[in-house]
Amino acid sequence: MDDNNKYDVSDLVVSALEQRPLDFENAFNDLIIDRLQAAIQDKKIAIAQQMYGYEPNSETEIDNSEEE
Repeated sequence: MDDNNKYDVSDLVVSALEQRPLDFENAFNDLIIDRLQAAIQDKKIAIAQQMYGYEPNSETEIDNSEEE
């Protein structure tokens, strides 16, 4: 999660239990925006990797013949 958030999940639960709808809405919006931004960023990375054929989990072979 981003450190710039004013709210966390516990704030969401407390405001729901204490029946404070405006605080609940603010906490929910803050949390959902953070998660949506993270999901969009992940999707951008996945699309860029598809476009350029980049696979981050593939191991590159290092030529050790020069060291011998």
